[in-house]
Amino acid sequence: MELLEWLRSGVELALEWLKSKGAPEWIESVPTAITIILALVALLLIYQEFAKCFILLRRMNPNQRRGSFSQVFGSVLRLAFTDRALLSLDRRTLARRTRILIEHEMFSTKPQPDWRDSGTEPVESLFPIRAITTLGRWRKMKVAYWKKRREWWKSMRRALAIEGNWTIYVDNPALVSARIEEIERYFECLHSLGYEGEEGDRFICPIEIASGFVTPLHLLTGLLVKFDQKWPQILESFDRDANTGAQHKPLSASDRDLRQIQLFIYNCWLLWGPSIPICECRNWAARYSVIQYGFGDENNSVEIVGESKEIRSSLEQLMAAQIEHERAIRTIGADRPEPKPFTGMAIPANVIGRVRLSGSLGGRQKEQVNALPRAALSSWGGSQDERPVLFISEIVASNAVEGDVEFRGARRGRIAADANALPSRYYSAYLWAAIVVLVPTAEGAIAINSLPTEGAEPWKDFIPFFEHGNLADPESCLFGKRQLATKVITGLASALRDWGEDREPLHFAFACAIDEAGCGHSLAYPEWSGHVTMRELIGEALNTLALTDPIIKRMRDDKLLDMKHFSGAPGQHDFSACGFPTIVASHYARMESAERML
Repeated sequence: MELLEWLRSGVELALEWLKSKGAPEWIESVPTAITIILALVALLLIYQEFAKCFILLRRMNPNQRRGSFSQVFGSVLRLAFTDRALLSLDRRTLARRTRILIEHEMFSTKPQPDWRDSGTEPVESLFPIRAITTLGRWRKMKVAYWKKRREWWKSMRRALAIEGNWTIYVDNPALVSARIEEIERYFECLHSLGYEGEEGDRFICPIEIASGFVTPLHLLTGLLVKFDQKWPQILESFDRDANTGAQHKPLSASDRDLRQIQLFIYNCWLLWGPSIPICECRNWAARYSVIQYGFGDENNSVEIVGESKEIRSSLEQLMAAQIEHERAIRTIGADRPEPKPFTGMAIPANVIGRVRLSGSLGGRQKEQVNALPRAALSSWGGSQDERPVLFISEIVASNAVEGDVEFRGARRGRIAADANALPSRYYSAYLWAAIVVLVPTAEGAIAINSLPTEGAEPWKDFIPFFEHGNLADPESCLFGKRQLATKVITGLASALRDWGEDREPLHFAFACAIDEAGCGHSLAYPEWSGHVTMRELIGEALNTLALTDPIIKRMRDDKLLDMKHFSGAPGQHDFSACGFPTIVASHYARMESAERML
């Protein structure tokens, strides 16, 4: 009750001064009246604060034992009367402590009674013995439950204490992306209770992720955790696109086969979450940079956002440490080999930051939106899935965070080398190369569905050949790239063979790849590209396979695969990688529009 004591002391001092000046005797009853009024005000404040915390904790656990009246009431009551939190002016107010508890519970859930703790073997005996055994098992279950609960609350107390460490510790970023539904619910609950802006769109607690893989790529579509909702519109869109050509004209039977193949590859590539490279063009130029941080597979990744200089410095340090690590592996005896470029594309790292959702960046203030890359904002908006975003440096001051900064130094996020990474490393992602299907015209070969008309549908024009590869291992990464190059050439040869020779042959153009943006600008972090590019490997595969396959020889000699169709001069073309977020956003918008028209 610090607030009440402070106000009462102030009133008493004022009254003492008035009495010293000859105030009437009735003035002595004023403190009592003011105390009663302040008590009523305090009770109202207590009720509002307590009720808000109670509702927040209960809404976070719908239809669960953790969300029961007794458990929620008990938790809020305990938070209110420990460390004087109820009307505290300190940083650990009741509302803040409740939020800290909820954020920690997402990754360390409160234990509940579990009958399996008492054993799972069936009890086969007469009734009296079975009843005694069942009672014993029930007691054993309760003992195990209370032991786990005491240990859990002990760890929570460390985070909730006034001078405690409220950092959330998580093993890997996949555990963060797996909590996407709980994170979404949390921010929805905050919004429903009146938390807006910086108070309601990010965690209070920092989160430290022990191990994952950093790569300067950007996940194009995010985590597809809502397949049950998206599949119908995806399949309906596939059917429409597969049966209509440019300006929505019907396709011929011979064209439909190629379109079916192209659309299947495109949708498969898109749905399972490809990543695009980050370049130096205007789509990525901003005060803040975005990179990928994942574990196991790119589709389990979160995005790291931080000041561009800070991100660049961190990546340089990671690459230097990785090159030294590779050099140490190759060292035999006293002779150390010369350092070699790292031909992988992902490096293990430990990261600290604050969690937000990508959708929270839509409709933000001008200074925030202008600070972020245009390509990332396109990918984070519209009808695409939400994804977790890990901020290692804030774009604007956060009230939810600055309250802590007043009492202790701000703990900035950071990216650091993972000293405990396993020797054999695995981080899978789609290695891909985009090939555009062209048709000859009097002005030259063009992509027919991307004509500058109102109905342009560029997603129908390119084939994103892909191969699963291990970005974290140099040899595996290069092996996957070579496999992909062979797949590109043999796939295009198959399309030419099926097209027939009784009409103008198909033409193709290399547009971009996982290691080349295709817009004419350099990669922002070229040392992370794997050094051997898909453009080089596709050219090698074309020349090698042309020696034994006449269709591939024709493809090479007649330049049916043009590696220089998109000139390479700076300036984004429709099929550069940095333009894919816009294409994907347009595709999803077209799906939504078609669904509304039904």
